[in-house]
Amino acid sequence: MRTIHVLVVDDDDDWRSVIADVLSEEGFSVSTASNGRAACVSLRRARPEVVVTDVEMPLMTGRELLAWLRSTDRTLPVIVVTAKDDPAVDANSPNAFRVLRKPATAEAIVSAVKEALQRRPEPLLGKISRAAKALAYGARRRGETVLSRSAQLLRPAKAEERSPVSKPARRGRARLAMVAGVGMTALAVLAVAAIRGAVV
Repeated sequence: MRTIHVLVVDDDDDWRSVIADVLSEEGFSVSTASNGRAACVSLRRARPEVVVTDVEMPLMTGRELLAWLRSTDRTLPVIVVTAKDDPAVDANSPNAFRVLRKPATAEAIVSAVKEALQRRPEPLLGKISRAAKALAYGARRRGETVLSRSAQLLRPAKAEERSPVSKPARRGRARLAMVAGVGMTALAVLAVAAIRGAVV
């Protein structure tokens, strides 16, 4: 099973360490950053599935980090944790998955992370990859079926099975079937290669 990566961003060393430990105990891979700017550097090295961030931090605030994240990935869940009991925080964090108030319990953080993972929409790359695999699989199966039928057409028929269709006509049909099967498979392979090239 693939390990889920979570990034915890907070300038409070003790709180950051506690949340990182709790998430690690839950089986998550956790990286940490002390401010938004350090988080951006960490994000370039390893892409997390969920970000948990404080709001008030030096160098780059949680709101600025959230805005930067939304400019690069609109589907990445960001959980904002703040010590301010101010409705303006919610208003200034409209793109956050959830806003939690400190002192938020470790259970509340873990629950929010798990819920964010369940609700996160599948990235476009994943949808394209699944569609390409399905296309290639279908074309391969179709090609195998066509080639199997072609082989049946080419094998010598028993006297009682012989149809009035001439040998040249049967061979012509078999060639057409083979070309169609190979063509479908080649088309699927080219489509997958083109999609991979476009995405990468």
